[in-house]
Amino acid sequence: MQRNALTALIGLVFLSLTGCQDKAQSEATCANCGEIESITPLTTKGEPRAGAALAGAVIGGVVGHQFGSGSGNDAATAAGAIGGAVAGSEIDRQRNATTRYEIVVRMNSGERVDLTRTDATGLSVGDEVKVNGSSIDPIS
Repeated sequence: MQRNALTALIGLVFLSLTGCQDKAQSEATCANCGEIESITPLTTKGEPRAGAALAGAVIGGVVGHQFGSGSGNDAATAAGAIGGAVAGSEIDRQRNATTRYEIVVRMNSGERVDLTRTDATGLSVGDEVKVNGSSIDPIS
């Protein structure tokens, strides 16, 4: 009876050590694998087009012309045109904004890799990934 219990215990120890060895081997064989440490979105404002400022100036001038009379009307028209041009440029700048994502991967080797992508869909902090050049592929 004791011999069967001892044999079972030795078998369990062997199986658990084999599992550790398999994990160590799989990490060692994947030199370009790691875990996503952080994902940071970086937004850059776009460049406004001249047409946006012009359209804003026309609309602002028309609205400004509705106020005041005489020289006050001229001043309101000018102020509306200037304000409209600034507003039109800013609206177009925000509309043309782009977002890119800075992704930090802590490799199995301990090395830290910084990558920039235009899309981070399907990636989350803590995901196991494989890095191939500038591409990141989730490990399923």
